[in-house]
Order: sequence, then C-alpha cells, then structure tokens
Amino acid sequence: MSPVFFGFGILLLVLQTTTFHLLPSWLGRPDLLFLLLCFIIIYFETGPGLILTLLLGMLVDVFSGIHLGVHSLAYLLLFLVLRTMVRNLAIQGSPHQVPLVITGYLATTSFVHLLATLLAPENPVLWTWPLLLQNVIILGIICLPFFHLCQRLMTLLAERPPRSWIPLRRRPPNRFKV
Repeated sequence: MSPVFFGFGILLLVLQTTTFHLLPSWLGRPDLLFLLLCFIIIYFETGPGLILTLLLGMLVDVFSGIHLGVHSLAYLLLFLVLRTMVRNLAIQGSPHQVPLVITGYLATTSFVHLLATLLAPENPVLWTWPLLLQNVIILGIICLPFFHLCQRLMTLLAERPPRSWIPLRRRPPNRFKV
C-alpha cells in the first residue's frame, strides 16, 4: 500500500510544481501533497507513515526547497505533533480533520518561513497573507473530499492485491509441442 501512496505523492508533487503554476493566481494553488501527508499521518501505521513523510519531505526539498532538509524537518515535526494528537484524541472523525489540517498547514508554513529567513537572511522570503489565507480556504474546502478519495484508494488496495488489477491475457496452448 505504501508504494502506491508514494507514487500518488510523486504525482501530486509533479502536478504542484508544473501544472498548478500555470493557473491564474486568483484561482489559487492548493497544496495537495500536504493533504496527502496529513492523510498518511492520520490513517497509516507509525512506521510506514514516518517513512513516507520523510521521503515526500525530501522530494519537496529537492523540487522546490530553498535549503535541503527544511521541509523534511517541518514534515517530521508535523508528523510528531499530529501523530501525538491522533493517538491521544479522537481525531479519526471527519469534523475534527479540517481544523487539524488547517492548523497544521499554518504551523508548517510558518516554520518553513522562519527557517528560510534564519538560514538566508540576505534573501528575504515574502510572507503574503492573502495568498496564505486563500490556500487555507482551499485546503479547508477540499480536505474532506480528498480524504474520502484516499480512503477509497486504501479500501481498494486492501480488498484485492495490485497485481489483480492488470488483466493478464491467457496464451493459447502450444500447438507444436510434441
């Protein structure tokens, strides 16, 4: 199940870094990879969730990071905080997931901005409230449908193995066999 979600994360990262920047700025650019990370943190076991979180954080650093390791560290801290909250509180229900994702997004974005400012004070990183609020609203709107889509993918993967999705063609018997 983890390789499928890792591939899904790579697909979302490629969409974010290539296609979403072609959209007009007033339409918004949702951070779908962050939603996938929150889903992984909430619904996966601790080991595979931690590995996927770190791998996807490293990919974000390679694709769009200012300094290597900033996003990985931010996602690791997000994993620790959200995992602790999920373990100690009843967060599995839908009404609690949207505020959790929004708060996590604001905290992670603030942490990345703070680290980028501290590590490179000569290159100021702009903090734009309208863009941030627009992304928060978009994430709040698409959070539950995205989580339901990921849950559906998890149930499909749990019901049947991925090899049965590929229809294998039966070969005709060998006519020339002695």
